[in-house]
Amino acid sequence: MKYVALLRGINVGGKAPIKMADLKSCFETHGFENVRTYINSGNVMFETTKTDTIKLAKNIERCIETSFSLPVRVVVIDESHYRNIVKNVPQGWGEKLDWKYNMLFLIPPYDIDVIRADIGELKPDIETMKIGEGIIYQAILFTAFGRTTGGKLASRVSYKKMTIRNWNTTRKLLELL
Repeated sequence: MKYVALLRGINVGGKAPIKMADLKSCFETHGFENVRTYINSGNVMFETTKTDTIKLAKNIERCIETSFSLPVRVVVIDESHYRNIVKNVPQGWGEKLDWKYNMLFLIPPYDIDVIRADIGELKPDIETMKIGEGIIYQAILFTAFGRTTGGKLASRVSYKKMTIRNWNTTRKLLELL
């Protein structure tokens, strides 16, 4: 089966640096096949006969901890589920050029009600969020980013339960799968 692994917080602001060639080797050493990376932010496509995405994520987390001495959280999504995430974007998604579109991939285990409560009240005229299966679709008006609830997400406890990709990266990963 084909999968995408989304690593949280590597190569962001000079923190948790991992070269993609080294990450690819780490995956290959641990038995994953047809390993490819995309951009320098921890996106890895791979194949394996294993099917439990939770166990795969834990295995990858151990692999990274052992190889790079970095505790990195990982979301693993099979190709079919990833295709559904992209297919199920909200109507009009990505159409407004003055809005920023992000995919908040949730790291299991999580309680969506706790995450929703932690995020807080949205300002519907300048931001939206829609909850999907293992995903929150986030759209924010660029010029109002600092005034939005979503723009302050990094200060929330729930922020550690997600890894974020923009819409362009999300689509490119689907294309590469």
